[in-house]
Amino acid sequence: MLCFALIALFEERHPVSAETAKLELSTTITRNENIVFTDLDDTIVMMDVDEGQYYELDPVAARIWEIVEESPTVSGICSALAAEYAVEPQECQEGTLEFLQSAAEQGIVHAE
Repeated sequence: MLCFALIALFEERHPVSAETAKLELSTTITRNENIVFTDLDDTIVMMDVDEGQYYELDPVAARIWEIVEESPTVSGICSALAAEYAVEPQECQEGTLEFLQSAAEQGIVHAE
């Protein structure tokens, strides 16, 4: 089972945006350039400079963040994860879409 999470480090979170479209496998994902981040052991800690919100990414979510640097599609992210982790394609797609949808709603990534 592939587990990953976006963890808000403070109680206040961005409200879920009603404007965020539902992601598909063909959606291109890019990083929000106003997010600063650093590696911390096997996780990534990040801050949204505009909102002052801090987040922590677990190891698999941190790997997704690294892959997103290349602005791939959701399908490309899933392919990269499947090559690195023992995970069923459907499970990978579902979990990745769920994680990226949450990250897009929080403003951490942009969907195009």
